[in-house]
Amino acid sequence: CTVAAAMLPLLDGWDSAPLNQETSGWLSGDEKSEERLRASKRIELILEGITKNKLHIEGDVSKFGSFANGLQTGSSDMDVVLLTKPGIDALKALRQISNIVPEYGFENITTIFQANVPLVKFTDTKTGMEVDFCINNKLGVRNSELLLAYCHYDDRVLKLGRLVKGWAKKHELVGSTDGCLNSYAYMLLVVHFLQGLDEPVCPNLQEMASELPSHEVLDPKWGWEHRWETKFFSDVGSLEPSANTMSIAELLVRFFHFYTSVFDWSKHAVCMRTNKPGLVVDKFTLTMPTSIDQWYVEDPFDLRHNLAGKCTVSGRKRIMDCMQDALKSLLKPGGWAEVCPPGNPDHYFLKCRVSSAVTPESLLDTFEEFHLDKLYFPKPDPTVRFSQAFLQFSTSLARRRAHTRNEVQIFDCQLQLHYSTQHAKDEVIQGGN
Repeated sequence: CTVAAAMLPLLDGWDSAPLNQETSGWLSGDEKSEERLRASKRIELILEGITKNKLHIEGDVSKFGSFANGLQTGSSDMDVVLLTKPGIDALKALRQISNIVPEYGFENITTIFQANVPLVKFTDTKTGMEVDFCINNKLGVRNSELLLAYCHYDDRVLKLGRLVKGWAKKHELVGSTDGCLNSYAYMLLVVHFLQGLDEPVCPNLQEMASELPSHEVLDPKWGWEHRWETKFFSDVGSLEPSANTMSIAELLVRFFHFYTSVFDWSKHAVCMRTNKPGLVVDKFTLTMPTSIDQWYVEDPFDLRHNLAGKCTVSGRKRIMDCMQDALKSLLKPGGWAEVCPPGNPDHYFLKCRVSSAVTPESLLDTFEEFHLDKLYFPKPDPTVRFSQAFLQFSTSLARRRAHTRNEVQIFDCQLQLHYSTQHAKDEVIQGGN
């Protein structure tokens, strides 16, 4: 049974016009997105001036991520990379950046040096926009360029991507540390789906590059330097437009139906590198070991990276439940407002692992100045070396300022602070931790 045939009974008699109108209004109503895009150009120039004229580091500063591929929203962080000579002491350079950017209109300086890709995070005081600054993340740049090419080929990739990302964020389904998928992974789901339709919205740009020269990128993320092939067909303006005429409303409904009723997560992988109409990708044939239960979302370049590798049982269930709820709502009038309602969370959370040496009092002292509303501290358990603590704030600004305490040392424990959600906190508490 093809994807199109499987959808026919679901769409019989359904009028897509109201949903098209709703989603079009939502996509065009994000005024902050344009404001932030303008601000990103200013920030990029400031950071380039700092690295070249103040720190005397040769290289190029450029945006990547959502601000480079058009998928930014009014709440997106800005990803910035310094591409410079190999062998640079990245941590030393990032410390220098963290020390100097407050002089140029940035605040909330946060070092995140224990990540796979170390970075410094700071806030632009004029717009409140978050900036993540890293060094030589060439793979991230190529990932952004690939998504940009797909968005340029057909703007429905961009529109559907923004809708799916907006839905996922609204339902707190974004974040691998909470057992869900990250924002980039949701875009891979979108492209994989659009490639696999009987009449695809977009072709497989990596498959089309088989005759092109190699474009290898050196990546040290896994503890050794690995070369990944990152070539893809980028001259999308020369291609014939897609023969698929589906509207955004129909594609959105089909997206949720595909991943809840057609795609077999126990056998198949989301793999836009090899995907095409009529094809399923056997996840057990890919690079990384997996299991029936574990989802597999392959990075299109870094074949060792399964972006669903940290999805937990509860995270997978929440994503599936929310997708099924979205599908039901979208088939009714006013469905998008129900799927992605306006408003903000009641509470904002940080979480961190704490050792048995850390006390509630020591955490309260550390975060005293940040208007902490509540501290959820694990019950003492001598059999467990580390447990999860949650810090609750009433505003996103208070949480952001508290995040500046990342990697602070409390007794024998260096705090690794992560943004979290009410769902993650409730799950840990109900689990008895």
